[in-house]
Amino acid sequence: MRVRKANLLVAIATSCLYSATSFAPPKIINSIATPPRIASKDKGNVYCPPLSAAGPPVISNWRYDTSKGIISGIVTNHPTIPDGDRITTSPVKNPNGLNENFVCQTMSGSKYKLANIAFGAKVPAVESKAKLAADNKAKAAEKKRLAEEKKAAAAAKKAAVAAKKASVALPKKAAPAKAAPKAKSSPASASPAPQITRAALVKLAKSTFSLTGTTVGPNGKYLLAGKPTQSSGRAAKIWTAYLADPNSPDIPAGFADGDASAVQQLTIKLSPDFERLRLENDNYNKVQSGLFSGRFVKKMDYIQNISSSNRALDGKVSALAIESGQYDLKALLAARKGAPLRGRALRDAAASAGQCIQAVHSSNLVWTDLKTENFVVVRNSDNFNKEVMDNKGSLGLPGVKGIDLESVIVKGGNPIDYSPEACPPEFAVAFMGGYGEDFILDYSYDIWSLGMMLYELSTGVPYFEKKSPSVVTKLLCDEAFAADVSAVPDAKLRDLIGNCLSLDPRKRPDITGFLLHPYFITTGFGPFSF
Repeated sequence: MRVRKANLLVAIATSCLYSATSFAPPKIINSIATPPRIASKDKGNVYCPPLSAAGPPVISNWRYDTSKGIISGIVTNHPTIPDGDRITTSPVKNPNGLNENFVCQTMSGSKYKLANIAFGAKVPAVESKAKLAADNKAKAAEKKRLAEEKKAAAAAKKAAVAAKKASVALPKKAAPAKAAPKAKSSPASASPAPQITRAALVKLAKSTFSLTGTTVGPNGKYLLAGKPTQSSGRAAKIWTAYLADPNSPDIPAGFADGDASAVQQLTIKLSPDFERLRLENDNYNKVQSGLFSGRFVKKMDYIQNISSSNRALDGKVSALAIESGQYDLKALLAARKGAPLRGRALRDAAASAGQCIQAVHSSNLVWTDLKTENFVVVRNSDNFNKEVMDNKGSLGLPGVKGIDLESVIVKGGNPIDYSPEACPPEFAVAFMGGYGEDFILDYSYDIWSLGMMLYELSTGVPYFEKKSPSVVTKLLCDEAFAADVSAVPDAKLRDLIGNCLSLDPRKRPDITGFLLHPYFITTGFGPFSF
């Protein structure tokens, strides 16, 4: 959850009038009105479903669990569950048809409308079509192979019979005739392989990759797919995209033979805020070209005022193309249903986060937005279920990389936005005091955020679980507040997190001290082994 700089003044002014609501979470844009609450006699609030709500409950940011056949996500428009709560359905019927904007039915008879799918999750309907297409292709290839073998065997048998007849007809003293060579199948004699038509290939690509038909970039360089998600910066939108085939611009590069495994998925951020995206591009350039490059996703392209086949986008947005992650660490924890990371997997994630901060700080920058949502796993997506079930962390997480550098600011500068759950107490005090936009950023800001993220990964839940931004800010400002890390099971990691969450920013370790902590050194994960 992000609080824009433009909202800082509004929040400060409001705090003068309503001290109890000096900070409010950003509004969620939704087509369904927020369910009303009615006052009870004890002055509490009782949840009341909207009388005007129509249609089935809507599940957004959803993910389908193939092992259990269930769907989990954020629910709205439910008759008994408040909007914004997480829901897990009973097993669903016809899971192969699940897709965005699809009304599904569970085995128990309940119906739900599926909105946007969670980042990195697979759409069952798309996967089913792709599997069916791959199976049909394999069957056709096998059928062709068997036909060619049968034809070659028949030709060889025919040649052998002819050779035998010729040898019987020869005179006794005559030199034996040479046996006819066995027939061999060759490209010239074999029937030509059936070629898929361009129209059929375009149709297959559209269904396989959920192509929208919209292109961005010179000569339709990138194909947009699926539905976009809102960036934490609010103005930008995040799209799944594919590089277009130069010879057939309607399909992704590498899909000319219908093989989806050769296609590389990308992520493109489109933003009308040209200056903000330019700064993010500059930040990627700085951290990836410095003394320490960190473990950030690879930046592929940056195009200002990008051209598009969609008139609503053409010349009105800039684009930043980056390496695509399969899922983020927040989604991984959600799929594990509260089970924390352990062993090698936890150390891999902690090391990646530390190295990203090392790259940022060595470039004289402060990230200000370090959290589990901003670390993605870029390995093969087929490993997701294995990593979800890896309770001991023995598989590790070597593919963890950082994303989203739009809030990065030069050390000594002022924040442009922030995440309440990741900000340190000293900033919360400044914000509540009305001078948050004048707060001077230092490296210790990120070290606090790093401690909060590691607490979430090692315990399975955020430190301020289920608390609103206003409550989080007030807790951080409380003089009696002190971070309790007793729930962290590993003693060395508990000590490291406790150091990062020191109330005195001067007592927090710098990133070098973080990476040289015994938690890493005694397990072979120190900075010299990266």
